[in-house]
Amino acid sequence: MFDIGMWELLVVGIVALIVVGPKDLPKMFRTLGQVTGRLKGMAREFQTTMNAAASESGLDDISNDIRGAADFGKDLRDIANPKKMGKEALKKAGASMDKWGPEDGAEPKTDTERLARERAAAVRERAEAARASVAARNPLPGSGAADDTSTPAPGSEATDP
Repeated sequence: MFDIGMWELLVVGIVALIVVGPKDLPKMFRTLGQVTGRLKGMAREFQTTMNAAASESGLDDISNDIRGAADFGKDLRDIANPKKMGKEALKKAGASMDKWGPEDGAEPKTDTERLARERAAAVRERAEAARASVAARNPLPGSGAADDTSTPAPGSEATDP
């Protein structure tokens, strides 16, 4: 607002000290602070009133529509970006491919394959137990999971009374 540097502020302070005097200078600064506070309060009240009037008149709806149009322009820019388009196409292609590997029903031919399957099954079980534990501690609203306390947390033993 005001382009006052350190040197200008120092000059104003020295002039105020000479004109007002050292005895009345603290009173003047206190009064100046109070006036500044009142002005800020009035500006805040004015801004609140203007925002309320804008929301009552429907300007918020227009503002949201304009923001939505800006988001549409962003989508168009994303489509025009060949690098991003290529990355998304690769992600889609990779997601649609089947996993490469032996069929689930086939017997493992080597000990390594058997061990890999056992370890993968153990990892899946631990992941499912962790998901259940997290769901028990932080149920989603409206899911009814808060009533389900039958699954104990991993590492804890269920006790029957």
